[in-house]
Amino acid sequence: MKIKIGTVGPEDSVEILMEEVKKHEEFEAVPICYKQTSDLMELITKDQSEITYWLFSGQAPYDMAVSNGLVDSRNAGYPPLYGASLLGRLVQGHYQAGKLFQSISLDTIQEKELDEIKQTFLPQELTLHTLFYPGYKPSEDIIAFHKELYEQNKIDAAFTCIREVYIELQKQGIPCYRVTATKQSIQQALKYLKERAQAELYKKAQIAIVAIDIRNQNEKKDASFYSMKQKYQELDLRRWLLHYAEKVGGSYMQIGDGTFFIYTTRGELEWHGDRLWFQFMKDAESNTTLQTNVVIGYGRTALEAESNARSALKEAQDKNSGTIIYVDENKRRTEHQPNNEVLSYETRRISQEGSADMTLSPAVINKISSLSRHYDQDLVTAQDISTWLNSSLRNANRILAKLEDMNLAKQTGGEQSGQRGRPRRIYRLDIH
Repeated sequence: MKIKIGTVGPEDSVEILMEEVKKHEEFEAVPICYKQTSDLMELITKDQSEITYWLFSGQAPYDMAVSNGLVDSRNAGYPPLYGASLLGRLVQGHYQAGKLFQSISLDTIQEKELDEIKQTFLPQELTLHTLFYPGYKPSEDIIAFHKELYEQNKIDAAFTCIREVYIELQKQGIPCYRVTATKQSIQQALKYLKERAQAELYKKAQIAIVAIDIRNQNEKKDASFYSMKQKYQELDLRRWLLHYAEKVGGSYMQIGDGTFFIYTTRGELEWHGDRLWFQFMKDAESNTTLQTNVVIGYGRTALEAESNARSALKEAQDKNSGTIIYVDENKRRTEHQPNNEVLSYETRRISQEGSADMTLSPAVINKISSLSRHYDQDLVTAQDISTWLNSSLRNANRILAKLEDMNLAKQTGGEQSGQRGRPRRIYRLDIH
């Protein structure tokens, strides 16, 4: 099955992009043409479902699509404009005009790239009036830049990378040349997308283990646990496990009393999403009266996936709240709450050179950092930390004291709780 790539740009640019995409057997080009960049929003939204990766004709449409959340920057790219593109058009302009240009205007090509070509190829006598800008700039502003310079007799010709600008300047009788990406730069952009597709394919093929156990299992380990009723409950639970294992193309096995593993792949789980496992917990409880914990471990190997699943399962047993916890190959934890809230944090933290020794778990530090960003709150009290981490107030005070020792928090004041006694200390978090 071929990977569909949306080729986005003006019609003539899309034709060139598609010719280059055809050189890769694993890709299938889907043309998306526009006359004005403003049309992009509607066109991409309409074609979003069938396309995996995006190749834009240039910087402007790429930035508009990414900044408006239409596409993910990790799944999109555009061919960079190199000095070779300008040189070709400059030579063409000299021949067509029958003279050497003494001064020109140029937009879009970035300053660093231009500096390199000026030092190597362009004559010192040539004056360049440049318009550098990041991302997207309205074509009206770029047209005004070139037009003003031409009307002031400061340039002999305008060189633009934007088709809309090129067409409008020609209509107004201003000598104009359009700079486009070379085939080499298009192939470079395609190479990036190809590597991204291969990495994504590898990621989807990763081993995934869904670990499931019966909640409060340790509290039930007495003689009554082995009653016939509970054996029937486990048998009913296994039936549901088999049903859900089939849904994700996996196989399941019992690891111990009330603990089960479903072996599958990351791609299968991501396709179904976490709502599947919330539904499993509902089905298990309504049909067997057993409450379950569900966690997921990813790994490059089966051993790594199992280690991550067991780590997540231990945390889920401590929480006992119906939260689905994911642990990936980088030890990053993601907690999916039944109310659709999602919290992600690292369990590893690299200390900066010269900083204090690590005296707190990296997972605790990163979880506090994630919660601080989630609630947009950097001023906290021990009460806040206690609520966030579901811990005692005494432990929260200890954590804040340790963060202060590590220069990750600073006491900035106090607040009265409304009761007698010392005011609560307020800390400003400085966790990056």
